[in-house]
Amino acid sequence: MKEFIRRYGKWLNKRVLTAAGLCLLVAAAVVTNLLVGRGGASSGETSAPADANVTQVSAQTRAKDPNFFASYREERDNVRTQELAYLDAIVAQGADAETLSDAQRSKLDLVNAMETELTVENLVRAKGFTDVIVSIHQGNVNVVVGADTLSDEQVAQILDIVLRETGKSAENVKISTTL
Repeated sequence: MKEFIRRYGKWLNKRVLTAAGLCLLVAAAVVTNLLVGRGGASSGETSAPADANVTQVSAQTRAKDPNFFASYREERDNVRTQELAYLDAIVAQGADAETLSDAQRSKLDLVNAMETELTVENLVRAKGFTDVIVSIHQGNVNVVVGADTLSDEQVAQILDIVLRETGKSAENVKISTTL
């Protein structure tokens, strides 16, 4: 066993830590996507204006939690802090150049997504909505608005903000409401 550790220990540490960190990032992203995307087709998707390929979803499961927005933000911040810590550990470990580059790129992508989400959330709030959560993941944007329903005009306003700030296409945007 000592011979195995001596022979493969350095390789295993770098590779395993990198793989574990990336797996945790993917798992965190999946959890975030599931939390924001709750409701989906089973909760009554209705199409927005025909020219804006956006889906407006009524998410009934969120209605039971009056602190949904606060608890979501807290959980998102905790997951992001953990993701950044994993990436920092990979960088601090002194891995090979390719692994360091990947970790730094992932960290920069995460920070950019965080900044864009915050910007979109604040701009949507400025339009008069009480609360909003934005999640950007793998080319998709999920927006959850603290409202019972949204008019076509409100959906168009939110869509305009999301498209302008993220550069994503309309078919990759999902706008949901809470009851």
